[in-house]
Amino acid sequence: MEIVVSEAAERLDVSPARVRQMLLAGDLVGRRVGRDWMVSAEDVARLQGHRRRPGRPLGPLRSWGLLDLLEGGEASWLSYSARSQVRGYMSRLSDADADQWRSILRGRSRIVRAVAHPAAVPRLLARPDVHPAGPDVAARRAFDLVALESQVEVYIAEEDWSAVRRALALRDASALEPPNLIVRIPQRVWPFASDAGISDAALAADLLEAPEPRAVRAGQLRLDELSRDWQSA
Repeated sequence: MEIVVSEAAERLDVSPARVRQMLLAGDLVGRRVGRDWMVSAEDVARLQGHRRRPGRPLGPLRSWGLLDLLEGGEASWLSYSARSQVRGYMSRLSDADADQWRSILRGRSRIVRAVAHPAAVPRLLARPDVHPAGPDVAARRAFDLVALESQVEVYIAEEDWSAVRRALALRDASALEPPNLIVRIPQRVWPFASDAGISDAALAADLLEAPEPRAVRAGQLRLDELSRDWQSA
């Protein structure tokens, strides 16, 4: 089912301009009709299930810095003063719930909901510039989560995305062609070590955006665990 932008804005309690921004950024599924959009009602309902706390999110560099510091990293892309500010912020997150985590970290990646031909998915996952993520990866690690039936999720660097998209003929999802692939493109920095996979902290933050409550809880539990370890270090 599709709805017009104004109805989507009313359901999400945001302005129509904000809905169009979300559509362009890939945060909301829809399709262009002439000069305007039709929006997936199901995707609007998914976002309605995520309460957003008031206040501005951290910028991408600080969001990724926070997640890297939780993992024991150095967040080397931040200045000394920015790292100090992020550490001070982290010290106040010991009682954060899923909505708070999701709200402060929401600006870290551009999300593309795409459609890949089934034969292209194994080729996609085999590429060295594509990094598997999502609930399936989290379930294979120390997350309180069993494997869930879900879309394929990957991380791709901004500078690699166009080439990957062309090589595998990936298409933007729409209400008529739902996504089977979620592409996460970190903004302004590639925050992962070249010889390592996607960090637990990043996987946990991504799970907070899932429609499945079990995945959201697993993400919060892992972030809480990482936060406690950081606080006691």
